[in-house]
Amino acid sequence: MRLTSSSLCDARLSAVIMYTLNASTLAIRPAARAPRAARRCAAPVASPARATRTAVVAGAAHKDADVLKTLTLSAPAAIATAYAADAHAAVDQVASAFAAYGHYLGLVLVVGALTTEKWTVKANMTEAEETRLVIADSVYGIAGILVLYTGYLRATEYGKGWEFYSHEPIFWVKMWLFTVMGSSSLFPTIKIIQRAAAKAKGDVEPMSEKLANRITKVVNGELLAVCSIPLAAALMSRGVAYAPDMSWQVGAAPIALTSVALGVKYVKEALTWEEDTA
Repeated sequence: MRLTSSSLCDARLSAVIMYTLNASTLAIRPAARAPRAARRCAAPVASPARATRTAVVAGAAHKDADVLKTLTLSAPAAIATAYAADAHAAVDQVASAFAAYGHYLGLVLVVGALTTEKWTVKANMTEAEETRLVIADSVYGIAGILVLYTGYLRATEYGKGWEFYSHEPIFWVKMWLFTVMGSSSLFPTIKIIQRAAAKAKGDVEPMSEKLANRITKVVNGELLAVCSIPLAAALMSRGVAYAPDMSWQVGAAPIALTSVALGVKYVKEALTWEEDTA
């Protein structure tokens, strides 16, 4: 079970108070016996053993008094430290909430942008539709960066922590889905940028049926990947298939290979795209 910063602060504060009370009890107890010890020392005949016990009691009383003084001086600082840690934990909770909100917002924007692209792309688009496509793809790119950044914060700074996620196979499945989505987007993004640049020069040609169908097919794949991410996240957060002996390299290797393979494939396809001349 994972202790929160607030519970740790409460535990430290309780320990300081209880230790102070115990120390004060120890200091008071020898002080109460001090007069009796003094009377024994004043007796005409005192055995060596009794004198030794009296010296030990007096020394213990002096030592406990020093401990009580030290605790009395340090207790306010300990209490202030505990409350400062508690306030820091509250700030962390707020930051964690904003990171989660940014993550969810980014996913919503990604889905919205891809849906807009899907229903906008077609052969012989109007100028307004071309502009809408550029805006949708720009929103998609910004939202993707937001999802990636907030996801990094949630995996390393907040949530269950990197030690949990690195041993969770479904976390790596989720990252693989995001990689597929991001790498696949290179083809439509490159073609949209090329068309926007040609439009700025005034020599853009109407989009062909072939290109419109290809972009639509790629966008459909992206939507399938991004809509699978919430399911993977739900399973991941519940520890399904958790493997404590799994190394992070095993999960990261397929993602790196997929990113390179799909990236090269779609960039090459976009740059060497040819329309049918028939």
